Amino acid sequence: MKDMDSLLEELKQALEDFDTDRCMALIGKLSNRATEMDPLTLIVTALLEVGQPREALQRIQELEKLGTSAPGYDEELAEILRHRKVEALYLTGAPQSALALTLSLEPADPLEEADREFFIGLCHDHLGDPESADEHFAKANELDPDGNPPIPTISSEEAHELVATVLGELPEKILKEMEEVPIILEDLPELAMIQESAGQISPDTLGLYSGSTVANDSQGGFSPQEGMPTTAVIRIYRRNLERMSRNKKNLVEQVKITLLHEIGHHLGLDEEDVDRLGLA
Repeated sequence: MKDMDSLLEELKQALEDFDTDRCMALIGKLSNRATEMDPLTLIVTALLEVGQPREALQRIQELEKLGTSAPGYDEELAEILRHRKVEALYLTGAPQSALALTLSLEPADPLEEADREFFIGLCHDHLGDPESADEHFAKANELDPDGNPPIPTISSEEAHELVATVLGELPEKILKEMEEVPIILEDLPELAMIQESAGQISPDTLGLYSGSTVANDSQGGFSPQEGMPTTAVIRIYRRNLERMSRNKKNLVEQVKITLLHEIGHHLGLDEEDVDRLGLA
């Protein structure tokens, strides 16, 4: 059996390699062996990186209950965990709590202050206050123009026209499969949906497909929860797409890519199929 130090080094390497499966396997091996704050902080970081924010938040809260009596307590590690908690709260659909905590943390330098301003903007956006969000995004741009360039925008009308254009360019066979699939343009994912997913749906997601795929429909697709046929829906999130785009031209391209990607999911294609057929 490998010692814990070796496993921790492997976990660090897996994180650097973006190897999600390896990270999860190592977290499993370490879970019952790591008791001190240092390795637990690494495990929390890994959980966030592999898309398990609820589990990361639980680990943080367990350590918080111990306070300074936590094995291997260190104030620098405690500060790191506070920042990780901000991230975990946001990713699990608690922007109000994430905002309150981030406002209590002092940025170490102007670049960190810029990142904090941007994050505050994200929280305000998900709390239904896009005006305040845009003010903080602008502040982030002032503090760090290279790291936080101006955010391009696309109006709801422009986005609808773009969706219509993309659909009009689809092959007839694919277009027929899309006839009864509503495409909904929204600013952001609903908080309730993020919360119910336990963080599996990110607040920053660009698009989301839900429902029965074409392949399932051909076999009489049913919802396992309700025993009823599922309804396919594609959602495209405008504000998130704006934030991840470099400029207006790139934003238009990202809307197209996201829509085609979700259409690919409706057709029952995996990620490689989507890429191969040019739907991403």
